[in-house]
Amino acid sequence: MVEVIGLFIRSADNAYQRQLKAVALREAEKHNFDLLIQTAQFDVNLQITQIRDAIKNAGATRMMAILVSGVRDEDLVPLAHEAAAAGMEWGLLNDARYVDELRQQYPNRAIFAAASDQTEIGRLQADQIRTLLGGEARPVMCITGNQRNIEARLRLEGLKQGLGEDFPIIEVNADWTSEGGRRAVERWAAGIKNKEDMPAAFAAQNDEMALGVRQALRDIVSQRGWPVGGSPIVGCDGADDFGQRLVREGRMKATVVMTPASGVAIEWIARARRNGELPPAHVVLPVNSFPALSKLMP
Repeated sequence: MVEVIGLFIRSADNAYQRQLKAVALREAEKHNFDLLIQTAQFDVNLQITQIRDAIKNAGATRMMAILVSGVRDEDLVPLAHEAAAAGMEWGLLNDARYVDELRQQYPNRAIFAAASDQTEIGRLQADQIRTLLGGEARPVMCITGNQRNIEARLRLEGLKQGLGEDFPIIEVNADWTSEGGRRAVERWAAGIKNKEDMPAAFAAQNDEMALGVRQALRDIVSQRGWPVGGSPIVGCDGADDFGQRLVREGRMKATVVMTPASGVAIEWIARARRNGELPPAHVVLPVNSFPALSKLMP
């Protein structure tokens, strides 16, 4: 009988989450797995319910592994324990430190996190901004995702490392969505009076929020009668049909391209189930700049 993998993603509307789904479908077919896909639409309670129900019904559905792009990291810890105790494999499609402890408790299970190098994402955004500003140290705004997700914290840490102390960083917190990014920037801008107080560049932790930043900037200059400025916006995820397209269309200057982690995660599950080969606790995937740093101009 064909075994089933459950894929639980944050949203069906996010370009990177759609990539996770598309790549997972392709890899599942390649390895002769069925795939059950559910989306939480960024609702942490819904995602918890979906995963817990899947674990309870695993015998009837033949589900033997769970892959999850978590809405909020720490809420998944009890579910990961429940899945492992039920004899299931557990793959997290974003980084989390609890994987190490869980792996020690269940050394014969494929329990792992597969994710891009989150700190390197921040460093790459710093390199992009340095290039776009011609090396001039000026204020930069970072629009973060949910700070309860470790990738948001690590990307911010990488940005700070890459920019150093010479570039003042303004942090505003959003929720990974375009609308959340727009609102975060507009809330911050409500407290300033002069265009000169605006940041010189914007680093959004995903392309959805980068699009929201662009809309916020257009609204702010329109409402206040300020001249349209050219503050560069950089994003992250880099899906060809979204982030890279926004760059090609000139709606943001650059993005960081991430490899969808679901493909390598399913490959490791196949190796574990069929050969007994377990993945490392943390499978780190490379990232790159689009366009290449050498092609960026101030």
